[in-house]
Amino acid sequence: MDKNLYLFDCFGVVLSEVSTLSMRGFTDEQRQYMREQVFRRVDTGEAEMECIFTTAAERFGYDKEKFRSEWKSNERVNHDTVALIDELRAQGGTIALLSNANAGYIDCLFKRFDLYRHFDKVFVSSSFRVAKPDIAFYKLCLDGFGEKFDEIYFTDDNPQNLVGLEALGITPILFASAEQLRKLFIT
Repeated sequence: MDKNLYLFDCFGVVLSEVSTLSMRGFTDEQRQYMREQVFRRVDTGEAEMECIFTTAAERFGYDKEKFRSEWKSNERVNHDTVALIDELRAQGGTIALLSNANAGYIDCLFKRFDLYRHFDKVFVSSSFRVAKPDIAFYKLCLDGFGEKFDEIYFTDDNPQNLVGLEALGITPILFASAEQLRKLFIT
């Protein structure tokens, strides 16, 4: 039996794409600023989650508490993906999360939704001060296992996070649905 490692992105794959859903009322320029200037700082551990809500309020005039409430209302589990993850584990696969996010935020979500039990390891960018698509983050993840795998797959909904992974022996998969992954992985 092959020893496979399955890496999954969090937002847009395991959980809903919270930031995109929460910023529906933002202009394109505001969304771009938030992604490039604010989320990136949170993802690399340079800023805390609160920076997201404060920036939306102070820079763009959004009601901070309303934005926070909408953000929280968009936090949902993709149950189909989690079921697939459980199937892969039942087949002997090793499962890890590889996410750009604030580690404290991921910890809260994983405890609230009881997600830790589905993963062998969880790698969150802010803990390492490096984020996807930086190849160093993927290397840190692979080094964190200290073992060899026959196949390594990384599933993400952002194509920018899938570039150059073949050089590390990782097969990149652009996420569309759990059903798409089931057809690829379940034998």
